[in-house]
Amino acid sequence: MRTADLIELLARDVSATPPGVVSRRLLAALVAGGLVTFAIVALVLHCQPLAAAAQQSWFWMKAVYTGLLTVTGALIVRRLSVPGSRLGTAPLAAVLVVLAMLALGAGQILSAAPAARLTLWLGQTWKICSPLILLLALPIYACLVVAIRRLAPTRLARTGAAAGFAAGALAATLYGLHCPEQAAAFVATWYTLGIAAATAVGAISGRWLLRW
Repeated sequence: MRTADLIELLARDVSATPPGVVSRRLLAALVAGGLVTFAIVALVLHCQPLAAAAQQSWFWMKAVYTGLLTVTGALIVRRLSVPGSRLGTAPLAAVLVVLAMLALGAGQILSAAPAARLTLWLGQTWKICSPLILLLALPIYACLVVAIRRLAPTRLARTGAAAGFAAGALAATLYGLHCPEQAAAFVATWYTLGIAAATAVGAISGRWLLRW
């Protein structure tokens, strides 16, 4: 059977899939991987005092940013995991969220005193922030790969990139429970770079890991 015929057959078969099965599998993968990453954050990195942090606007700034990226990433993965599905507006929404965060960070830098700008941008943990987000994303990505392989994706690199993006965004959300950095400029740069690194790993590895 030719590849094109197989793809067409799979696309016809999508409607036969029980409603919600794909979403449930992917959600279960995100939860399972997220629990592993949360355990690492809590037991190895240690969470900051969350009761006090939750009263600060910077805490919710980070959580909303990475949370929105997690949702859009999950929606993109959901679409790419099913042959014949269209991406819709989720990728555009993700881009707009990132651009909004970059604009917020840039505005903070420009409005700050020149002497304070470098500190706002680098914080105290810029050297380890992005690498830690990437490492924390790996358990989530691994769980997503296991789930996606059962869903017969056809655009492997794109699906892998989307899975890496969703994993990186969720990892960044959980990392925020530990990270004491408060500046929007820091989050816009180093959190985003960590998510981008996870996306790149997913795009590269997805070609092989998502084969079925």
